[in-house]
Amino acid sequence: MVPQLLQRFRESKLVDPVRTIKRQYQAKRYWKEIIAALKEQNQHCTKQTPFQKPGIAFSFDDSFRVNDWYRYGKELFGFFDVKVTFNINAFHHFEGQREHSQAEIDMLLELQADGHEIAHHGYTHQNSLEYANEHGLRKWIEAEIEPLIDWMERQAHSITKEKFKRPVSFAYPYTLYSEATNAALVPDYFNVVRGGFDHYSLPQRGVTGYVPSICIDQKELFDFSYFKQALKLARKSGTNLIIMCHSILPDEVNWNDFGWGKEAVEPGKYRTAPKTLQAIINEARKLDMVFYTTAELAGIATFIDCNFEDFLRREVLKTTDKWINIRDLESVKELDLRNLHITNLAGIEYFINLEKLSLGDHAINDLRLLNRLPKLAIIK
Repeated sequence: MVPQLLQRFRESKLVDPVRTIKRQYQAKRYWKEIIAALKEQNQHCTKQTPFQKPGIAFSFDDSFRVNDWYRYGKELFGFFDVKVTFNINAFHHFEGQREHSQAEIDMLLELQADGHEIAHHGYTHQNSLEYANEHGLRKWIEAEIEPLIDWMERQAHSITKEKFKRPVSFAYPYTLYSEATNAALVPDYFNVVRGGFDHYSLPQRGVTGYVPSICIDQKELFDFSYFKQALKLARKSGTNLIIMCHSILPDEVNWNDFGWGKEAVEPGKYRTAPKTLQAIINEARKLDMVFYTTAELAGIATFIDCNFEDFLRREVLKTTDKWINIRDLESVKELDLRNLHITNLAGIEYFINLEKLSLGDHAINDLRLLNRLPKLAIIK
């Protein structure tokens, strides 16, 4: 009789509400911890310069989801003029663990061409703690970090021949890390490394080392009312929120239709709807918050036009460093970009003290970024 009752109980699905209540409790606790951390940081408010406004950095993990990013994210972020970070691997999580196809590489590079950051998420998405504990830190670096950097250097867009920029940031697979893994990565390989939410301080601009993030995927039972509180507190304290997501998928899209089998069921729960991202963008804009890539939060400038970046390195900064620091651009008062064949001014917004800009004859179609330069008085 007892086994029959248990069977009926399972078939009645009464266990589902119990699980849901438990998850809701965990989600509520999760968001309360975030709110508490932000309230604590409100005691340490700092004055912000124009580029240091508090804001949001969207951070998307797992590049086997690139079709979703491209199909549902490219137009959305382009419409709202938002740059985000996509954290990639070299291999598909499913489909026989195959290497990314050229079509997928092209999509990633086109996202980069739109101004988004392409960051490092491990060559094959190994758990850093487990791998380092079993094989040692050096073996983990050799297996997961260096191979993806090399792989990215070898790739190129099939038509434009554009290549990946050297990654500035690293996102830990499964958000698992240790102080030892952090020390092994920063500054030798990256400027900043991202995990999940913990009791670390939320980042201000110019941060290096480890930064936390807040996951808003459906699996975490995202609560927009709590999130709005978090935004207001971040705005008041002058800190930034790194928002971790995975797939970008409308609610009506059935994950099972991708045909990846049972092993893909759990990863399928890590998804955020475009309407949720749009709601976050709108709410942040109401609070006069801005949107950064993870690299920008680390104080590293990103550019779309290679001619623009090469000119800055060669003539303005005279540097061969891996990355260009935003603070080194903030003191520049005059730029002469004539005859450089520049077609995109992305990155000009970092020059917050620029007073004079010479463009001459150019093929730049979009000059809206110049509106972000408060001291710019002369354009010719």
